[in-house]
Parts: sequence; C-alpha cells; structure tokens
Amino acid sequence: MAIQIEQEEQVEVKRHVITLDEYEAMCVAGVFEEDARVELIRGVIVDMAPPGPEHEASVAGLNRVLSKLVGDAALVWPQGNAVRLPDSNSRPQPDITILRWRDDLYRGKRPVAEDVILLVEVSQSSLKLDRGVKLTLYAEAGIPEYWVVDIKRGIIEVYTEPAKRKYQRVRVARRGEKLQLPGGLEGSIEVSDVIG
Repeated sequence: MAIQIEQEEQVEVKRHVITLDEYEAMCVAGVFEEDARVELIRGVIVDMAPPGPEHEASVAGLNRVLSKLVGDAALVWPQGNAVRLPDSNSRPQPDITILRWRDDLYRGKRPVAEDVILLVEVSQSSLKLDRGVKLTLYAEAGIPEYWVVDIKRGIIEVYTEPAKRKYQRVRVARRGEKLQLPGGLEGSIEVSDVIG
C-alpha cells in the first residue's frame, strides 16, 4: 500500500516589526527579566552576548577615565543605558556614550542621536555586529563619532564624519597612542587605559 504525502505549500510569513513605542511599553510592563540583555535594532529584539572579563574591564576603564576627563562638561552614560534612535526604530545599549550635559541627567527623556557626542562599543564577540549593523545605524543617525574597541587586536577604531549611511573617515589607534576627546571636550585618552 502506497501512502501519498502532499508537498507543503510555501507560505510567505510576514514578520511583525516591533516599534520603538511597543518595545518601550514592553520594558515598562516587565515583559523582559530585569537582567535581560536585549536591545531593539531596526524593530527586532536582539539578545546581547554576556560580557567577558576583558570586556567588563575595558568598559570599566573607559568609564573611569572618561568620567574624570569630562567632569561636568558632559555626561558619561554607562553600559546598560540606552539611546533612542526613532528614525531607525532602534534602542541600542552602547557600552559607553558621552552625552551633552543636561542638569536633569536625562530623567524622563532618554537621549537621542542629537544628544550624543561619542558612542563606544567594546567588541570581544560582537565585532561583526559593531562594524556592520551598528556602524550603519549610528552613521544614519548622525552620531558624530563612534569608537569600536577591538579587544582581540588591541586597537580602537575611530569613525567620524557620518554621511550617506556610513562614516567618511576611519582611523585606527593602537597602544601607546592617544585619542583626543571629540565635540570640543578637553583632554585625551590613552589607548592602553582602555585595552590594558
């Protein structure tokens, strides 16, 4: 006896892109665990890799040095705090962001691209994402300066002059070199203070 199996029809599945407002309502409603490492990138909720000890040390070093350097001239927005990018339906959580100073410390109004002086991603396992989707996302938003800290190679990639969905200038800084703070902020940071 032969059994005939019908071939399944190809069905086009339509994805539901989550809006920034929906995502933020989900966060407020407690949909995600308190310690969940997720961010919204172009309407998709993305799981973030857990940080390793080198990543954590680099972020801590950056936070310490940048906080001392900028003082009250700007605000160092630490890891885990998000930036709203409504035009791209995104709410990434960079590792470090330097924001224009506001006396209310952005209470009640999360920072947007226009508030950002510098955005930093520390890459240990996320280099492809940080140089790909996030680089384009930040350039589109007009983030004036973006640093990718490549822990494995011991370098900091500096992206400036955003235009036409990409950064027009790229510079690589290595141990022994200094990076000038952007946006008219005084001071410079030693690459080795970040990379170790």
